Amino acid sequence: MTLRTKLSIISATILLATAVSSPAATIVYDNLGTAAQGGYSEPNANNPIFGDALNLTQAGTLTTFGTTVFNSSSGGNTGTMLTGTMVVKFYDNTIPYTSGVINKPLLGTANINWDFTSGGGLPAGFYTTGTSDLSGLNIALTQKVLVTQQFTQTTGNSTRNGVVLLSAPVVGSSPANVYMKSSATAEGLYTFTGTSNQFDFRSRSLEGEAIVDRSRTLKRLVASKTPLLT
Repeated sequence: MTLRTKLSIISATILLATAVSSPAATIVYDNLGTAAQGGYSEPNANNPIFGDALNLTQAGTLTTFGTTVFNSSSGGNTGTMLTGTMVVKFYDNTIPYTSGVINKPLLGTANINWDFTSGGGLPAGFYTTGTSDLSGLNIALTQKVLVTQQFTQTTGNSTRNGVVLLSAPVVGSSPANVYMKSSATAEGLYTFTGTSNQFDFRSRSLEGEAIVDRSRTLKRLVASKTPLLT
């Protein structure tokens, strides 16, 4: 099942789930408030996919999800992202993924639209985050999930896209590695020198609240924009 929805709050990276034993949403994973330690990107032509294994505090039904987009200036990129789409997939990671092709049960897929045009676009060297209401998907998350994202620029002249590495989560947990796959990067788990090896996710309770548009917040990475793989 898929849902196409416009990204609305460009300020937080959020994964929400409703507790199985309670009708109220609850925080199940959060590392958004931690410090950015760096970023990683690849050329758009590589069609990169980025992901991370998340150990939630409990299983439940997904309500709202958010993630980041990083427009790296690596490789001489000076282009601006204007709009794009992102495919986000949620896998059952009860038996943890270790290598090779993902063969875990697919719990659900979401198609998310990004629109930076009102602020003139996302410039090279900056990243931003946003959230979408995915409650209509009725995705039942297991306590351990593997989440992947693939961004495609639809308008703009940026030549790269990537993700941000943040510090260890304050709610939930995650192994000290990340998932990556592209035409130039063999599918598997990787680590980054000098980071906690955490792509960015947060969960918080927003069930029953409308998603309100807010001004976009752009952030420049001060750490290395493309940390070396180890």
